[in-house]
Amino acid sequence: MKTTQLGIELGSRHLRIAATKKKEFLKIKNMIAFDEDDKVKAIGDEAFDMYEKQPYSVRVIKPMEHGVISDYTNMRYLLGTVLDRYFKRVHKPELVIAVPVDITNVEKRAFDDLAWEAGKVKDIQLIEKPILAAIGSGIDVEAPCGNMIIDIGAGTTEISVISLGGIVESRLLPYGGDQIDEWIKDYVKKNYKLEIGMKNARRLKMAYAENETQQDISVKGRDIVSGLPKEVKIPAAIVEEKARDQIREICMQAKAVLEVVTPELATDIVNEGIYISGGACGFTKTEEWIKEELKVTVHIKPEPQDHVILGMQSYLK
Repeated sequence: MKTTQLGIELGSRHLRIAATKKKEFLKIKNMIAFDEDDKVKAIGDEAFDMYEKQPYSVRVIKPMEHGVISDYTNMRYLLGTVLDRYFKRVHKPELVIAVPVDITNVEKRAFDDLAWEAGKVKDIQLIEKPILAAIGSGIDVEAPCGNMIIDIGAGTTEISVISLGGIVESRLLPYGGDQIDEWIKDYVKKNYKLEIGMKNARRLKMAYAENETQQDISVKGRDIVSGLPKEVKIPAAIVEEKARDQIREICMQAKAVLEVVTPELATDIVNEGIYISGGACGFTKTEEWIKEELKVTVHIKPEPQDHVILGMQSYLK
């Protein structure tokens, strides 16, 4: 009997799991909530709904930070619960796990150990995340041609040059979409004396990303002077300012990567263009900004936030 493969992407914001020969994949928030007795109260989207609203008796935990496992015990528990709840009928699967390239051996070993301890599995395989993002972006990764992929995720950005099915050069940056949310939260507090949560900061960011509006956007929170609920209008342009600054920094790092690859690979990248993936590249001006900074063609295929798991689906046997 052929072993079923499950492809797993442990993201800072989402946990995604694909199964062999299945067109759809599981996508839930990478969060887990415990009650005061340390029993699981909720996982995934249900736990996310509790985030920033829970009483003291409930703990909501994000076990992944900056692309690596920050809370090993709870990430193991969350993955085991998800496998048991959603893939109970799959007997001793082979797990294929996407991992960043530029992490320590200890951090990489944590992914392997986590998978073995999360449930009854037959085998574990780790695969480099940029390879999967490239496949999901439509790149022929086995071709003797250099391609650059920039994966802008929630907690990290990974810049990689791929050729002949391998990673030639890679750089992992400890920032992504979540850092824009943090900046918005701090900006609103400092300039408008309004305290808002991460969810509201993300809503402000997404309102601009989806509409590219220059108009003011209403944001609700707590007035830090009076302590009362308050609603203020904030210019959407502040989001563009921070997003543009982050893209500029990513492009500076991309230039540094280009400086260390061979001239032949750099020529290929100029000819082929640069591929962008990840949920944090959702601003419609992202392509324009990167093209302006790097002077090359930029490709952003549909559903960039799911390129890694889509690449995983193609990779699974």
